[in-house]
Amino acid sequence: MPADSRPTTGISASQKDELFAAAKQLAAQGKSIIFVSHKLEDVNELCDRVTIMRQGQVVGNLEIPCPDETLVGLMFGRELAPPLKPNTRQAAIALTLEHIRLTTDRLTLKLPALTIHQGEVIGLAGLEGSGQQLILLLCAGLLKASAGKLVVNDVDMTAKPYREYLNAGIGYSPADRLRDGLIRGLSIHEHVALRTPPRGLFVDWQGTLEKTLHAIALFNIRGKPQTHVERLSGGNQQRTQLALLPVPLNLLLMEHPTRGLDIESVLWVWQQLSARCEGGTAIIFTSSDLDEIMQYSDRVIVFSGDAVSQPINAAELTVDRLGQMIGGRVGDRNQALSVSS
Repeated sequence: MPADSRPTTGISASQKDELFAAAKQLAAQGKSIIFVSHKLEDVNELCDRVTIMRQGQVVGNLEIPCPDETLVGLMFGRELAPPLKPNTRQAAIALTLEHIRLTTDRLTLKLPALTIHQGEVIGLAGLEGSGQQLILLLCAGLLKASAGKLVVNDVDMTAKPYREYLNAGIGYSPADRLRDGLIRGLSIHEHVALRTPPRGLFVDWQGTLEKTLHAIALFNIRGKPQTHVERLSGGNQQRTQLALLPVPLNLLLMEHPTRGLDIESVLWVWQQLSARCEGGTAIIFTSSDLDEIMQYSDRVIVFSGDAVSQPINAAELTVDRLGQMIGGRVGDRNQALSVSS
């Protein structure tokens, strides 16, 4: 009787189809499958019955299919309405990429021209390893282009070191929270202390404790100052990462910002990101969740192999069309990446 937690996190749509086909084949052979997930579409697609738990208690047993609203109401004890994305794009330009060329040992990306405005959200869609992460690392100052120019707020950042990118108000939130974003063995308090510039030679532990308590309350982190970050749930690790990002930021780069999070945490994360956009922060993010790309992006750039689409207004896309483009229908493979300002 196989059991897994979040088995579809981090895999492509085609891989999920193969996984579900194998599970259904096992079920047809008389085997029982226990599937643990907070992705409602996966539950409705695969399962025959669902048991809903909240805070350690069973609160419902239902036959599938079941309306999402019913499942959400039982999971959280109330209705969770997805927020409408506000129009936060401003006239001022936050980032310009000019004739960028990125080369790795497995692919080469050419991005002739890209302009992103303050308050705008750009979604990067594609299979893992198609180049989305390279763009985020480039814009964060963690990867250098073999050719081209990167400009932030009219300042040429192309050859500048990583510290200059931080000083320019650029933040990066990686997908692997415990490997790249947080430090195992350190508490929330110690993370806040690391982010706080010291006064002289010593750490102001009392002052950083007050900041930690404020961050825990503001970001609703379910943990205490002394809690080690590896003991936090995925949602609370992401809340901690967001709490550590400076305010304000000119550009926020996010890799799978809601991967592995429950619905409530997903909505909360995007409420915080929308608030940053209203303050002028431009956001570039990548996600394997096509619905997330569609719902929260102003424009979408599709990566498929070594082909990159022109940015497309999200309102002109459907999930089906986006999936087809990821599968290789991105138009002329030699088409330049360009943006209408």
